[in-house]
Amino acid sequence: MATSRFRVLFAPLLLAPLLAGCSPSGGHVGAVATGHFTAQHRFPVVIVTWCGDDPPRQIDLAGESRSLHLVATREFGGSELEVDLAAPGEDWEILDEDGRAVYRMGPESPDEEYTLGVGSAGAEPGEPAEHDIGTLTFTTGALAAEQGVYTEADGASAAAAVPQEEFPPEC
Repeated sequence: MATSRFRVLFAPLLLAPLLAGCSPSGGHVGAVATGHFTAQHRFPVVIVTWCGDDPPRQIDLAGESRSLHLVATREFGGSELEVDLAAPGEDWEILDEDGRAVYRMGPESPDEEYTLGVGSAGAEPGEPAEHDIGTLTFTTGALAAEQGVYTEADGASAAAAVPQEEFPPEC
């Protein structure tokens, strides 16, 4: 009798990892590395793919000296999106860490490390956001030195450039 109660109480807990594994979520983020010296002076085009039904709502770009937030002004369809961080266009509102509008985005130096986080839910500036679609750490100097899509491939902790035809990996 105790065994059957155990099964009834804990069976859903044991199935939870299987169910979570079946529901598509997350995604992949990559920065286009041009291999040209001019890439060190501007933010890259990023390619965002998502595995579930929830498209990106916010892109956070945090460096040593400042943080910027791109908030979507519309819903995106499909499962892939390219965003030019240097000029994101009218689909994105750019805010600083205090919530003030920003009109120009550019790196402080080619060696400054930036962390890019993409999430399917928005957060107020200054509040932590969940980056459930993906994250990427890069310098614009590294993007100027390589060609392809700079990404954290196969769960590696360090980013590297992969050929454009190999991005994105499957969900």
